[in-house]
Amino acid sequence: MTMREECKEYFEKISEYLDGELDSETCEKIECHLRECPECLHCFESLKRTAEICRSLPREKIPEDVEQRLKDKLKGFLSKDAAKSFDL
Repeated sequence: MTMREECKEYFEKISEYLDGELDSETCEKIECHLRECPECLHCFESLKRTAEICRSLPREKIPEDVEQRLKDKLKGFLSKDAAKSFDL
């Protein structure tokens, strides 16, 4: 099954939509598309359920040494400005 170009445009924004990170105009366009496209609605509902399951899981603290090694690796991939914005 090939995804239509219009679907790709919306699919790329679905995660941000679920997290409430998009402006109202973009949300309205996505909602309109979901009403008209059963394939995208199915993908959206699946992603929504997956996110809900993940959010319901207990959060576990990772060991401090692992956290520090992860931060060090991330710093290596990010520019100084980006690392500062993430407080790494």
